[in-house]
Amino acid sequence: MRRKLWLLFLAALVLTLGLKAVQLGWFAQCPPLELDGETALLFFNKARGCACEMFVYNNANAQLDAWDAPVRVLHIDLDRCPDLAREYKVIRAPTLVLLEAGGKVVWKQDEGLSDESPLNLEQIEALVEQELS
Repeated sequence: MRRKLWLLFLAALVLTLGLKAVQLGWFAQCPPLELDGETALLFFNKARGCACEMFVYNNANAQLDAWDAPVRVLHIDLDRCPDLAREYKVIRAPTLVLLEAGGKVVWKQDEGLSDESPLNLEQIEALVEQELS
């Protein structure tokens, strides 16, 4: 009887961990970047974290939502795309990476300006204007 209970417990544990892994996207591949020969801004952020992290992540999202972007912005979930994070040496969120049309990194912001306005969008606008002229 005890062995059956133990096996039932292990099966429930494996099922729970498997469902959580699927829910968090552990097995989902990150789609490759398609720059199409255009200047692009990679926005690395996270969809989950502790309350203080979520405050900053949500403010970064709000900043981008309110911004009239002069370039295409590609949103990348840092947790779901660790390969892209490694490729662009991104270790924290939010991080912005500006790529020229050929895919070369032009600029990177990996430290927030403040918790309320973490992204330096003005600098990106100036760099894009320089890049496109």
